[in-house]
Amino acid sequence: MHIVVAPDAFKDCLSAEAVCEALQNGIFKANPTAEVLCVPLADGGEGTADCFAAATGGKRVFLQVKNAYGAPKTAQYILSADRKTALVEMAQASGIQGIDKNCLCTKNASTYGTGELISHAVKQGAEQIIVGLGGSATTDGGMGALSALGARFLDASGEALPPIGANMAKVAAIEVPKNPLFNGEIRFTYACDVQNPFYGENGAAFVFARQKGATDAEIAELDGGLRNLAAQYYTAFHRDIANVPSMGAAGGLCGGLFAAFGGTVQSGFEMLADLTDLERKIAAADLVLTGEGRTDSQTAFGKLPARVRQHAAKYGVPCVLISGDIAPDFDAATAGFSAAIPLKNPEMTADYSISHATELLENAVFTYLNAQNT
Repeated sequence: MHIVVAPDAFKDCLSAEAVCEALQNGIFKANPTAEVLCVPLADGGEGTADCFAAATGGKRVFLQVKNAYGAPKTAQYILSADRKTALVEMAQASGIQGIDKNCLCTKNASTYGTGELISHAVKQGAEQIIVGLGGSATTDGGMGALSALGARFLDASGEALPPIGANMAKVAAIEVPKNPLFNGEIRFTYACDVQNPFYGENGAAFVFARQKGATDAEIAELDGGLRNLAAQYYTAFHRDIANVPSMGAAGGLCGGLFAAFGGTVQSGFEMLADLTDLERKIAAADLVLTGEGRTDSQTAFGKLPARVRQHAAKYGVPCVLISGDIAPDFDAATAGFSAAIPLKNPEMTADYSISHATELLENAVFTYLNAQNT
């Protein structure tokens, strides 16, 4: 039996690689002769760097940078074997994971640390930067990252502004440095799976800022700041990002970097799917297993397991979803999955299911495969 295991990470619990390992162990317990191909995946957010490293054999480069609130933290990016391509996962430096939810205040957050990672990669010789976008704590329109790369954001008096979301509305001019980055010598790819514009009712502030700690009043202020910043970017860089899809990704970081450097927006999932040759592997499989930390009705609308299922459906291969928890509004058959298996049952606490996730994953796939053989 040929089985492809292609999960997302279980957020705040297990990496995609760890999920793969647990599912593989469960498969071998049920069927020691099975042939298993593990393909850990991500969509541009947390875990993208790990998956990119696993897919390419790239080198992990660790660096102390500023986190979203300016505190020191160690983050990594991936440098390809030829040192010409770097994958920078913005969540490594500027992500929401690991920050106390009671302390979130996105108007005071910055992507400066992400810019530090990009700067270091360029100094190592990278000629192409892939930026994984997702999981941010920030809504600064890219001010922080561009500041770390040498740009200066000035107020009406010509004074430099700290590069945080609260100051986007105060930007009256942008000083652009002359270096290889701003001279167009570095190619950029933005890996993300959202289509949200830079500002407006579907933009970075209104859609995402609340989960990063913003109040209604702050959301409106941030949206106004993004509008101002888009105009200032056009003046400084001559790129209009106002109506370009995906510019609102990662609190507008995508828009800021695109305004300054141009580049290409690509689905984070499809980028890793291409690198891992996922479609060919699925085409030769008898079964595909995918997974995520929590499943609800939104999973069917483009989340990573649904994207894996679409590849499986193309070749008529059954696809089973194994999830940490499954909401009542999710229907596996309607979503096109052969089965959907939750790790958590009604008698189980969330803390227990998280702390025992590895064991529960092994048992879930073991039980499923045994049932199919009876």
